[in-house]
Amino acid sequence: MGFTYPYSETVNHLKSSDIRDLMKYAIDPGYISFAGGMPNNHLFPVDEVEEIYRNLPRDIKERAFQYGPTTGYPPLREAVKHYMESKGISFDTHDVMITTGSLQGIYIVSQLFLDPGDTVITETPSFIGALTLFKSFQAHTVGVPMDESGILPEVLEETFQQFPSAKFLYLIPNFHNPGGLIYSPERRKFVLDFIRRKGLMLLEDDAYNELYYEEKDKRLTTPLLSMADAETSRQIMYAGTFSKIFGPGFRLGWLILPKEIFSKAEIIKQSLDACSPNFSQVIADSFMREGYMESYLERIRPEYKLRRDKVLEAVKKYFPEGVRYVKPRGGFYLWIELPEGVNAADVLDYAVSHGVVFVLGRSFSPDESLTSAFRIAYSNVDVDQIEPGIRVIAEGIEQAMQTAQKPG
Repeated sequence: MGFTYPYSETVNHLKSSDIRDLMKYAIDPGYISFAGGMPNNHLFPVDEVEEIYRNLPRDIKERAFQYGPTTGYPPLREAVKHYMESKGISFDTHDVMITTGSLQGIYIVSQLFLDPGDTVITETPSFIGALTLFKSFQAHTVGVPMDESGILPEVLEETFQQFPSAKFLYLIPNFHNPGGLIYSPERRKFVLDFIRRKGLMLLEDDAYNELYYEEKDKRLTTPLLSMADAETSRQIMYAGTFSKIFGPGFRLGWLILPKEIFSKAEIIKQSLDACSPNFSQVIADSFMREGYMESYLERIRPEYKLRRDKVLEAVKKYFPEGVRYVKPRGGFYLWIELPEGVNAADVLDYAVSHGVVFVLGRSFSPDESLTSAFRIAYSNVDVDQIEPGIRVIAEGIEQAMQTAQKPG
């Protein structure tokens, strides 16, 4: 008998995702890709970063090459605090650490609270990165469906009755990935009342907060943490990221935690990577403090709105009746729900054979359901590719609907 690798139980619970499998198509220039939920390559602040680095004093450049504190480069931590205070978050009860992307923040929270067999309540659909991470901790993830205003209150109440020992609730209230929706003020108030009544922790993932398309919608992006009273806020953890407002290549995010648990989170962070990249943090600090971030956001919001508009125009023009979706008011995504019984995998097969890729809904489901849904990510698609790409998907939907209607 040959040598076998003694994998851990954690690794044995992992499996490849549809997104990972589709990346071979997504990076092929011969395909139109609606698969990757990533910023547009042509919109990154390259000139701004060059200017920032050129103007840094020599001693700061030298510091950027060095290790830094586990909780983050102190000037950047202060800049993030100031930024989040402008959104109404108080640091009387909380503190912030810089993380290597927001997913590391979700990992830290998971290691803080999850043992094998513990339950996490999420929306369905939900962010595949978080779902995969919870599964790696051998947690039981239970999904609660949403409508256009957010998670469904009645179903959430019923779910908690079934799983009263759930460790925390994981939500994406702003420009949801993959759902594209934004929580209404009323639904936000319900969530805060719910966690208060149940004594349940909340992990708020707010990666897309700044990517609203209309100034009037900015008021809708208020973080749940800033809406909570002082006592309820002690139940809330908040993950933010520079990936959508700066660049994912810098691998930076932040995690805001109640002060009571902050030191334990710091120990976990230190065991993972000692510190996040100091070089990235020095650049991000100047990007925030010197006004580059606001001007960059003002530049990219219309670009993403343009892509959203082009997608919606094409969907209205080509998609058959019976297809449902919520008009995104920000972010990167359009969530498509097909008529019951129509298999989204059939649509994908047709699309791939015609040079178009997207991600199936089952990837975003805790129980791999949502077989009649899929996500269109339009953020990194060239504008002139949107209509032909959507037309191909529409043809695939028509064919899949005909297949579903055939007897037997």
